[in-house]
Amino acid sequence: MDQPENKYAASVALLNDALRKEIATSLQYMYFHVRLEDAGYQYLAQSMFRISIAEMHHAEHIAGRILFLGGDADMNPYEPTRQITDVEEMLKFASAVEASTVDSYNAAARAAAEAGDSVTSRMFQDMAADEERHLDDFRTEEKNLHEYGDLYLTMQAVGRSRERSEG
Repeated sequence: MDQPENKYAASVALLNDALRKEIATSLQYMYFHVRLEDAGYQYLAQSMFRISIAEMHHAEHIAGRILFLGGDADMNPYEPTRQITDVEEMLKFASAVEASTVDSYNAAARAAAEAGDSVTSRMFQDMAADEERHLDDFRTEEKNLHEYGDLYLTMQAVGRSRERSEG
């Protein structure tokens, strides 16, 4: 006996694509976090950690929505983690990822709405707003790095050393 077609199949496909990207992004930012922390860039490391966790929360919400709609969550990362170690390259890559994600979530929100799934559409709209905040954070850090150069990174490393010596 054939299974009836899921009327939310289009939303499930959009959500699974987003889920795979969120997992890959979370892993990428966690990689950046550990590299930055190891280099002593505490503020940037914590920022990457916070955003990585936010991306993982997105993945959790997306997976829950997929299951609610009768689909199965594809938890395989969209792409492997890139071994970027230069701080400026990290920030540029992260900014590009976030800008692309905002665009894709806006498109997914429209597609879900057209398919008659207003809840998934709203979910994509909310996540697009979150991703815009992440993009703003990364752009601000890029600006700081350009304005202050190595001094910006040195100040973070000195702050970390000071905290460790006092603690």
